[in-house]
Amino acid sequence: MHDIVQRRGRRKKRDLAEFHVKRMVLSPEHWKSFAHPTALAWTSVKFTYANVATIPKTRGVYTFLVQPGIANHPLCSYLLYVGETSQQTFKGRYRQYLRDGRAGDKSTRPHITDMIEKWEGFLWFCYAPIKDNQIIVDVEDALLSAYLPPTNKDFPAEISKALRKLFGT
Repeated sequence: MHDIVQRRGRRKKRDLAEFHVKRMVLSPEHWKSFAHPTALAWTSVKFTYANVATIPKTRGVYTFLVQPGIANHPLCSYLLYVGETSQQTFKGRYRQYLRDGRAGDKSTRPHITDMIEKWEGFLWFCYAPIKDNQIIVDVEDALLSAYLPPTNKDFPAEISKALRKLFGT
């Protein structure tokens, strides 16, 4: 089977198996134990070149969601990735992801490039500014521990251990 979405001329069509998310954990226990380090006010934008201008030069946490957009369903999303911008702005990070999406086989972060290529046109970049730069990493760790996103590779130590045990890696 092949992907039904036409790829740009330089890319081959992907087999349906390539869209299989190999690590997805949906844990209500982790959701319930989420500790709110600070209130978060999220903004979502479709991940496109055209939206670079809408991304602020502030810092905080962000996520990538894939949204099929089928039948105007308002809440069908899959959280793929959680990140933080304590060392740069959202705008800088957003631009970096755009470059990662173009890098192809030359990517230094193939898991990110793969996410961007696979779900091109269906990705959303969601960000929540945090004024206190000292807690950004703590908020990211809390979100990682609650969501266990399938594209992330780095987790807080206790979560990493549990995931390695679960997935045998």
